[in-house]
Amino acid sequence: MYSSPFLKKDFPEIKEKNKGKFTAWAKKNGFKDACSAASAVMSKKDDYSEEVVKMANYAKNFGCKRK
Repeated sequence: MYSSPFLKKDFPEIKEKNKGKFTAWAKKNGFKDACSAASAVMSKKDDYSEEVVKMANYAKNFGCKRK
């Protein structure tokens, strides 16, 4: 039916130990929710650690688009 390799891959799941990690970071740093934190982090990537940028990118791509 579809031949694109992107459509065949499973949804990238978050490991159990990392669930809620970015939301907790966002609340601790004064953001109202993970989506607003993700937008702020992605607009100024140089101000944040690589780990936070990766979590923000995931949140922006997969979590914030559902709303």
